[in-house]
Amino acid sequence: MLYREKRNRARIKRAISGKKETTEYALFVRTVGKTIRKWDRKRISRALVREAELSPDIADKIASEVEDVIVNSRIKHITTDLIREVVNTKLIEHGLEEQRKRHARLGVPLYDVERILLFKNKENANIPHNPEATNMTLAEWINKQFALSSVFDPDIADAHTRGDIHLHDLGFINRPYCSGQSLEYVKKFGLKLPNALSNAKPARHPEILLAHMVKFSAALQGHFAGAIGWDAVNLFLAPFLKGMSDKEIHQLAQMLIFEYSQQNVARGGQAIFSDINLYWEIPKHFQDVDAIGPGGEYTGKKYKDYLQDAQRFVWAMFDIYKQGDASGSPFFFPKPLVHMTDRFFQTPGWQDFLYHISDVAADKGNTYFVFDRGETAKISECCRLSFKLEQSDIDDAATPWKMRYSAIQNVTINLPRIAYRANHNDAALFELLKTQLELVAKAHIQKKAFLEKLLALKSEGPLALLTMHHDGESYLRMHRATFLVGILGLNEMVQYHLGKELHDSDEVLRFGLKVNAEMYQACHRLSEKYGIRFVLEQTPAESTAYRLAKLDLHYFSDQAQQVVKGNLDDESVYYTNSTYFNVGEPIDPIDRVYREGKFHDMIEAGALTHVWLADARPPKESVANFVIKTYRNTRNAQIAFSPEFTTCKNCMKTSRGLVEICPYCGSSDVDFITRVTGFFSKVSGWNAGKRAELLDRHKDGLKNAG
Repeated sequence: MLYREKRNRARIKRAISGKKETTEYALFVRTVGKTIRKWDRKRISRALVREAELSPDIADKIASEVEDVIVNSRIKHITTDLIREVVNTKLIEHGLEEQRKRHARLGVPLYDVERILLFKNKENANIPHNPEATNMTLAEWINKQFALSSVFDPDIADAHTRGDIHLHDLGFINRPYCSGQSLEYVKKFGLKLPNALSNAKPARHPEILLAHMVKFSAALQGHFAGAIGWDAVNLFLAPFLKGMSDKEIHQLAQMLIFEYSQQNVARGGQAIFSDINLYWEIPKHFQDVDAIGPGGEYTGKKYKDYLQDAQRFVWAMFDIYKQGDASGSPFFFPKPLVHMTDRFFQTPGWQDFLYHISDVAADKGNTYFVFDRGETAKISECCRLSFKLEQSDIDDAATPWKMRYSAIQNVTINLPRIAYRANHNDAALFELLKTQLELVAKAHIQKKAFLEKLLALKSEGPLALLTMHHDGESYLRMHRATFLVGILGLNEMVQYHLGKELHDSDEVLRFGLKVNAEMYQACHRLSEKYGIRFVLEQTPAESTAYRLAKLDLHYFSDQAQQVVKGNLDDESVYYTNSTYFNVGEPIDPIDRVYREGKFHDMIEAGALTHVWLADARPPKESVANFVIKTYRNTRNAQIAFSPEFTTCKNCMKTSRGLVEICPYCGSSDVDFITRVTGFFSKVSGWNAGKRAELLDRHKDGLKNAG
């Protein structure tokens, strides 16, 4: 035996002296799985060859040096975590940085784990604080590390870390972003999900169909990072409503809304981020489609024959939304998106229905008014995301279960930073914008490649549900997917570049539109170049507007201080969302809707304008008139009216407006409710930037809208 080997063994014996066992003296290592293994240097060598791709000789050399460190340190408790740290230190000493990266361990520091377990995560206001949510946060932490080290190239990872761009939902790197689908899929094929303990045939009763819909939504939420949207819900449900009384339909509508709003048992203990698209008329592309009824069988009728039942159900839904929940609070989910087309205004009863949903908008704020002008058709979801239907999609309407759409990822560009770097030079600004858009495209291509790797595993992989093919093709139709290019801080970009904000002058507005047009055209060029569909989206930016503003205060302090919104003293700062005008400016609502709407035609993945009502309750006639004006006189794609509420934790009642003392019981233990971006949530779950924005929002009661 070599002298060095004898010396090492002697050291090992000394290190464990005093610990008498019946087995031979040796170092023992506690593994991640909490098993105890005898020290074996060869395990380190084999791991370095396997993970870091070192040659056996170099791996043995480093393993020997690690053993020396462990033995000489006289550490009492040796873990695999500790060994890996020492190994990585040795790799750095030998100049093997790339090998160290491959050998790195992903994880969460003990201090951070404790904070995650104790305190609420405010990155997303839809995340509660419970054990499931903390489990999700811990898993997301590791997923983010993996994404930035293994899915994306270093230039993209660095751009995200610095704040040049924002890669959304890194914690869900192993799934697409959002999903839009038709109830026809569930009606035709039942509930037959991979890895499920049981399968269900197509429903024969409306209550069972709703149960299938909700359960499938929960399953989909486990496979997508964002919203789960359903198209024309009242229309596709209509064949199941024949012979039902108004009371029974009312009960069914109540069941649908409560089932979604109380599903705080899905991913991370969250409610299902759900959107239901609704129509008063029969959309043109569904008029002559054969209707599917109970048992997945055709009824022998077309969907145009079910107009009355579809209308009865959508009316009942808004009855429920108007009532609110047991405490009088608005329902957060499912979000009702009412599509308005030219045909809407030609369908009997449209004015009464418009008053009905306008009443709900004024009182509870639930209604989203989605404008499908001309021949436009789309399915909407998430905070404002829309899938605009192309001719191939319209052709699919004859077999509506095939109408499934997904956005794979959202990558947002930090527009103010481009202005800082351009330093008031137009040519430099547009060149930098072009460069960043190319980087965004590269990020999308890499995410797509990673997902395709998972999807290739089919039924044996983690995305088995997205590869099921009941209708002959995978549930996730990658060839129809979109890749979102998010817009953030256009207002601050032009403010720094030109010295004025978007609302200040027509000249500044035209420049903002020019930037938007360049991004729109670049998306089309990149789509042709790479063979995938890039589209602009108004980034909801719940946390992104805060994160990027704070990063710019660090990296571009002098410039950012001139334009960021919020409070510089405590850094509760934010950038204006997407293409919005400054939320604090007292702009007439119809003027805001008109001018913000100029951007919307180029934002193909969806856009929205908010009307902040605060505690005002405008008459339903005023809201309806405002909606009609918006549809007929602007290019705005979607509007929502946002009231504010105070909910009392003591008496469990809800009052209008933001007040510090409950008007019912006098308690100060209250929380506030209003829209954070495109959905309602409790203000206690908002980040500092969003809370600052809430204080800045200019509220208007539509005093001049009538």
